[in-house]
Amino acid sequence: MPTRRVSCRVCGTEHLFAPRGAPSSSGGEGTCPYAGSAYPGLRAGHDQLYFGPWRRMDATRIDVRQARHGLERLLRAIAGVLESEDVPAARRDLNKAFEAVYSLGPDEEGPRDLLLLDHALSYAHRVIGDLLHEKGLPPHAPSDFAAWYDAGDVPFREEW
Repeated sequence: MPTRRVSCRVCGTEHLFAPRGAPSSSGGEGTCPYAGSAYPGLRAGHDQLYFGPWRRMDATRIDVRQARHGLERLLRAIAGVLESEDVPAARRDLNKAFEAVYSLGPDEEGPRDLLLLDHALSYAHRVIGDLLHEKGLPPHAPSDFAAWYDAGDVPFREEW
């Protein structure tokens, strides 16, 4: 079954549909990898950025700008969840994520700006981990969801 991009009804983000070994329903539609997990929208939003084109060596200004806007949306969604959750560690990490985003320059082009985006995304990941820990759940591992994204040539921290 060929893969294609789909806007998911469960998690609300776009990811590859029916990767290798992914289960599919009788209608031929793959299942959401985040279905049944806590905070599926936050996890999917994080992973969409984590595996996003802005982290590739050939990223364009548009890719980086879209990542910044996506990160701001993710942080606002996290802030919305924290309105009803009392997790002080998560609030601290969210504030650090916002600080990193607000420290970005207007052009988002230099290595410092990419590093700040990466730091903000890392803090967002920590917030999700804080929320999951509070519920007694294991931490979120983006690598578990890599097959659902076009993640073949994403440079991770060691290659930056």
